[in-house]
Amino acid sequence: MEKEIIKELEISGKNIEEAIETGLKQLNCSKEDVELKVLDEGTKGLFGLMGAKPARVLLTIKDKVKSKNSEENKKENKEIDFELACKNVKEYLERIISLMNININDIKISHNEDTINVEISTDSGNLLIGRAGQCINALEYVVQLMLNTNSKTRAKVGIDIENYRQKQEERLKAIANKAIEYVKRTKKIYRFEPMSAKERKFLHIYLKNIGGFDTFSEGEGLKRKVGVKLAVEKK
Repeated sequence: MEKEIIKELEISGKNIEEAIETGLKQLNCSKEDVELKVLDEGTKGLFGLMGAKPARVLLTIKDKVKSKNSEENKKENKEIDFELACKNVKEYLERIISLMNININDIKISHNEDTINVEISTDSGNLLIGRAGQCINALEYVVQLMLNTNSKTRAKVGIDIENYRQKQEERLKAIANKAIEYVKRTKKIYRFEPMSAKERKFLHIYLKNIGGFDTFSEGEGLKRKVGVKLAVEKK
């Protein structure tokens, strides 16, 4: 199965330059290959610490740009020490979650060709997931940054807590199917409510796989949303 190519990435950093550099590494492309939009320039805060706010940028890969071929991706994945990466991910999570005074019942970790998958069982799932998934997304982001400090463990990380991700996917499929019916019936564009980058990516892929529809993103930051419309017939 061919790996889905990320076309759009919203990323944060201490400043704009750091955010761009981090995003380009994750997208595996150069600055010339993307369209750049600064969502938030960020602030240093008092003495560079208190009240500091990260910079946020949106990187969109240009249509004409192709990602590295699958052979290059396979070569890169062979260089990852997944045994060490999985071990580190478990240690990072146990350390972070213990600082939150949350007890973990179990952590299951596995990996496929490029991603480390984590399933966490806890009696405090709502706290660890957070409102609209903000806590679980932040947890995933922090662990990813920690892994990226070592080139041998630079794998992608996917964290799920009490099947939250699976339930979210089912919810997104349901609203996507309703949107499709609306677009078919009215021939109009349907715009979803603003959602996270992970949720937007899921909708783009899901609707693309159905076929017959074009999707797009619009808005900035927390107001960014996905739109769907009938695909333009090619003559």
